[in-house]
Amino acid sequence: MKILFTEDDIKNEVNKIYIEDDDVLLEGEFITGEGLEYVITGSAIIEGEKYHDFQVQFVLLEEPAEETAKAIMEMEWDWYDYLC
Repeated sequence: MKILFTEDDIKNEVNKIYIEDDDVLLEGEFITGEGLEYVITGSAIIEGEKYHDFQVQFVLLEEPAEETAKAIMEMEWDWYDYLC
């Protein structure tokens, strides 16, 4: 399932994630997946360089109450991995 960020999500920066351990700022365009497993696709800033079509796979600790971008992004991640 492909889940797009709404205009409100973008305005409220729901689509932005800072991964502190790796000093990566990800600005998501959309999320794919369902249940506990998802992939967020967007652009990332790493060491001052911007990378497009950047993907992070992540698994949630619990399923979100609803499959909206906001609900998914508010959940705690169990683990994540960079796909590209």
